[in-house]
Amino acid sequence: MLVGLRVVVAVCCACPALPLHAQSTPGDYPQKPIRIVIGTPVGGGSELMGRYVGQQLTQAWGQPVVIDARPGASGNIAAEHVAKSPPDGYTLYVPFGTHTVNPSLYSKTPYDPIRDFTPVTLIAKQYNALVVHPSMPVKSVKELLALAKSQPRKLSYSSSGNGSPNHLGMELFKQTAGVDMVHVPYKGAAPSRIDFLGGHVDLMFDVLRTALPFRDTGRIRMLAVAALQRQLIAPDVPTLEELGLKGMEVLSWHALLAPAGTSKAITERLQTETRRGMTAPAFKEKLLRDGVDVIAGTPAELDAFLRADIDKWHKVIQTAKIRLD
Repeated sequence: MLVGLRVVVAVCCACPALPLHAQSTPGDYPQKPIRIVIGTPVGGGSELMGRYVGQQLTQAWGQPVVIDARPGASGNIAAEHVAKSPPDGYTLYVPFGTHTVNPSLYSKTPYDPIRDFTPVTLIAKQYNALVVHPSMPVKSVKELLALAKSQPRKLSYSSSGNGSPNHLGMELFKQTAGVDMVHVPYKGAAPSRIDFLGGHVDLMFDVLRTALPFRDTGRIRMLAVAALQRQLIAPDVPTLEELGLKGMEVLSWHALLAPAGTSKAITERLQTETRRGMTAPAFKEKLLRDGVDVIAGTPAELDAFLRADIDKWHKVIQTAKIRLD
C-alpha cells in the first residue's frame, strides 16, 4: 500500500481548490454517482488514493464518487466484483500490488488481471528501501552480500506476510544477488517493523518514506533504495540498480481500472481528469517530497506495466515456490 497518503488528503483540503474544469462533459457520461471499489479496509492507502481520484472526478463533472471497500483474499474479492460489473464507467477499481501477483500465488483466481479489466491510468508508485538493524556488522550492500554468502540461511528478514510486496521484494533480491536468508512473516507491516526495530530479525524491505525517520534517529541502517533512480526525499541513498543489482525495483503502486469493455471515450475522460489533478505542479511536488512518484500515465502505459509486473513476479514466485493455497 501507499504509505503517507493521509498527508495527500490533508494537502488537498488545506490548499486552494484546483481550477474547475468542464462541469459537464460531452455525451451522457456521467449522469449518476460513480463507485470506486478498493480491496483493503478503509483507512489505508487504497482508500486515500481512491478518495483523491474521486475528488478530481467530482470537481470535473459534479457527480459524487463513493468509496466501496471490499477487503479480503488479498484483493481478490474486490477484483472479482469489478470484473463482473457493467462496463459503463460507474464502477471503477483502485487495485494495489497484489493485483499482478495473485494469479501466481493462488492456484485459481476468479478473474484475469488483464482480460477482465480496461486500463485507465497508473496513478503513482512508492519505493521500498533495503534496511538492516544497526547491530548488523555491515554498512553497505556489498558488505551485506558478503556476509550473507559466507553464512547461508543465518540472516533473517521480516515481511508483512507471505506473498506481501516486501516478502516478494526480498525473494527478488535473494535471486538477483545469489544469497539465501530466512523469511519471518508477520500479520501486517506494523508487527514486522516492530520486531525488526527490536533486533529480532536482521533486515527487511520497508517503504522509504516510513523508514527515513528511523534512519535519522539511528534505529536502522539504510543501505539502498529499490528503485532505478535516486529519490528526492533521500538523494544520498544509492539505488540497488546503480550498485549492480539490475532491475531491482520493490514498490507499492496504485492504478485505476474499469471493467473490460468500457468504452474508449469513457476511459479517456477518466484518464484525462485524473491526470489533470495528479499532475498539478504544486501537488505533484508535494507528493514527491513525501516519496510518492506520480505517474498518471496513459491506458496503454498501464497495460504494459501490468503485463510486465505479472511476468516479473511470476518468475520470482515460481522460483521461490511460494503458494497461498
